[in-house]
Amino acid sequence: MPLAERREVYEAIEVYRKRPLIVLATSTRHNVNALLASDIVRELIDQIDAIKNGDSIDVLLHSTGGDALAAWKLMSILRERFKKIGVLVPFMAFSAATIFALGADEIVMHPHASLGPIDPQITVTNNGQTRQFAYEDVGAFLRFLRDEVEVSEQQHTTALVEKLFAAVDPIHIGSAKRASELASQIGERLLKLHMSDEDKAKAHEIAKDLNKSFFAHGDAVSRSRAKELHLKVAESDPELEALIWKAYERIEEYMEIRKPFIPIEHCLADANAAAALAPTAGPSIPSNAPPQVVQAIWQNAIQIAAQTPKQPVEVSYRLVGAISESTRTASCFAVSGALMPVRGANNEISITRIDKKVGWEPVSA
Repeated sequence: MPLAERREVYEAIEVYRKRPLIVLATSTRHNVNALLASDIVRELIDQIDAIKNGDSIDVLLHSTGGDALAAWKLMSILRERFKKIGVLVPFMAFSAATIFALGADEIVMHPHASLGPIDPQITVTNNGQTRQFAYEDVGAFLRFLRDEVEVSEQQHTTALVEKLFAAVDPIHIGSAKRASELASQIGERLLKLHMSDEDKAKAHEIAKDLNKSFFAHGDAVSRSRAKELHLKVAESDPELEALIWKAYERIEEYMEIRKPFIPIEHCLADANAAAALAPTAGPSIPSNAPPQVVQAIWQNAIQIAAQTPKQPVEVSYRLVGAISESTRTASCFAVSGALMPVRGANNEISITRIDKKVGWEPVSA
């Protein structure tokens, strides 16, 4: 999908809304998931500098989230330059992306769109196993002890909490607590940026609800639910919704979001790699050969295969992890490299991945 075709839709949205549009998207492609991080701030600055006039801006946003502080920085920079900010959500803006949207004067959600809770997830590793949890998971465990199990004796409670700390380091629980408080605080601060003095009292409760009232981090906040939470969601506008969905479809195609990145499939799609990975024919064994002879023949064949040098085959790849685009300038975060698949002596396939180039780069029209 050429940039020129995406820009056609961006321009149509700008004409309809009578204000500039910036597109920020991070990949939700399987095996390429990317997150909002501080590196995209510099790309946003280039976008802002390319806008010469006007005090209003729209940001079309697609992301599963990332760093809450990056979300705060992005919106703060926009607020320094623009008086009115709209966030257009065609499909999803979860976690830190939701936090970013809280700073907008108006959130335009497509009927298919979802926001999400702002309860940050902490990743911990214990005995080689990686798990994610939020601070609210700890609170749910303690409420379970109190309300369901009805543990009341201090010694029993202490023993169960000790088991919790055996599974999760207390330091990680403290980190989760701080992350949860930070997300709520940033959400509240962003809401207050555009609220009237009368409405600012609601900011704390709105941020608290988004942080604590959901049972799963992946829970979806639909347009109607977002209104119930007192977010500034725009009324339905079918013409605008059609435009932002069309923009998303073109972004989706460019970033190959609906095409999972599966290394073995990517390799087999290359003719040279597919030929190199073709199964090795087994040795010719007489049908009446005794078992010990069959075993010896196979062992010899495996040894020969192991000693035979194999020419490495490289299959190039390029993955787009994020984009910052408009009708004025465009860049993307891309990872380029090579996959080197090898079929072993026992016919198993192993793939080595080497990233050769990683970072933001201009997108040509």
